[in-house]
Amino acid sequence: MKKTNRTAVVIAVMLTNFLAAVDVTIVGTAMSTIIGQLGGLPLMSWVFSAYLLSSTVSTPIYGKLSDLYGRKVIYNVGTIIFLIGSVLAGLSASMVQLILFRTIQGLGAGAILSIAMTIIGDIFTLEERGRVQGWFSGVWGISSIIGPALGGFIVDYFSWPWVFYINVPFGILAILLLGFALHENIEKRRHAIDYLGAVMLSVSMTALLLGLLQGQEHKWTSVYIIALFVIAVVAFAVFLFIETRVEEPIVPLDLFRHSVISISTVVSFMIGAVLMGVTSYIPIYVQGVLGDSATQAGSTLTPMSIGWMIGSIFGGRRLVKWGFRTLGLYGVFAIALGACLLTGFSQATGRYYAMLSLLVMGIGFGFSTLSLVVAVQSVVEWNRRGISTATNQFVRTLGSSIGVAVMGALLNYRIVAMLRGKPLADSDPLQVTNVLLEPARRAALPPAFRDTLIHALSSGLFLVFVAIAVCAVIACITMLFFPRNVQEGHVLKKANDEM
Repeated sequence: MKKTNRTAVVIAVMLTNFLAAVDVTIVGTAMSTIIGQLGGLPLMSWVFSAYLLSSTVSTPIYGKLSDLYGRKVIYNVGTIIFLIGSVLAGLSASMVQLILFRTIQGLGAGAILSIAMTIIGDIFTLEERGRVQGWFSGVWGISSIIGPALGGFIVDYFSWPWVFYINVPFGILAILLLGFALHENIEKRRHAIDYLGAVMLSVSMTALLLGLLQGQEHKWTSVYIIALFVIAVVAFAVFLFIETRVEEPIVPLDLFRHSVISISTVVSFMIGAVLMGVTSYIPIYVQGVLGDSATQAGSTLTPMSIGWMIGSIFGGRRLVKWGFRTLGLYGVFAIALGACLLTGFSQATGRYYAMLSLLVMGIGFGFSTLSLVVAVQSVVEWNRRGISTATNQFVRTLGSSIGVAVMGALLNYRIVAMLRGKPLADSDPLQVTNVLLEPARRAALPPAFRDTLIHALSSGLFLVFVAIAVCAVIACITMLFFPRNVQEGHVLKKANDEM
């Protein structure tokens, strides 16, 4: 068979990964213009949630399909779906249409995000893999930095639909490159696809994520939210039952008998919770407590992205020498150190203190995420590498969703408790506290009342930062049980030799 052109494959996969990653941040900058033209302000959050929901739910399914039918065909199908969604999103005439087409975009992004790392695991040896996958982790850091600026540039000098149209030429180039450059030796046979398992997993995760996303809006004790969680639990129980009985399950449960897979799953879940916690609540502290601008709030997170790039690239070069466990431990300990430092974030320490803490955490994210994804790839056969990689990414996203929901509940609980019985705030303390995030209305508040609100918000966010630190410490403790001297299996080497 023809030899794979690894350089061209890396370019193609990094290009599509960048598009899928930057799509999360580039749209945010354009949203005010989009709302101005399409209306639908109450639906704004669903433009982001629909993308997150569909990409998350589809991730493990794409991972399994790539194990059955090969990486290239499934990856390119996902890229095509992503591009179709991009074109349709640019043509949207209403906010409802935009949300629908963002869902299609997310369905395509699920393939891109889940299979990219798997392709790299296929075509590079362990010695090379850490370095190359370090570059891929760096893509996320780069996208988070330039995405908002790129979105603003496009809106200012072109029009908002080009935020989506820009994906098309680069996506087509990536499809062509991958089509000509990646060659796989796939066994041609019929597969017993686990359709029912895929449906049950999708129903379960969709209900769970909807419940988490809408819990604060509808109240956690409402019939609607409770019903969503009941559906999630029942569907997941049915999914587990199915997976133990089908010939080719979507998620082979025996994967989790391997300590590398099970420990990586727990650590990735906690890392996801920490990551979403800091990205969601640090900007709120900077704006609401410190009184800084939205631009300053966003730039506070920049050191974390820079640290992530540094950690990914440097960690990739040290992975083989240090090993999965050591690199992973350095990573989670750096995350925990930064998270513990964040509990000291206050008006007295200032924004630069938080930026230093986030830089340390970013380096830790770069080390740990790289170590975990390469580790789970290295202990399974070729025909399970797709689902093992996708599962690792899936649980990190799930951790993000659950973590931010729990932290939001803690924040709201503390604010309500602090403002109970206070004049002007007792009727709807959460709505009143939101005024701190609007500069004009904040400035109009009586100084004493403003200080009361700031104290309540600061107290609530302190609880959030403690929760972030707890998650980071749990990740550290769990990582201590990671096996020593994990080696790449001979089956995996054979698969690489065949590429």
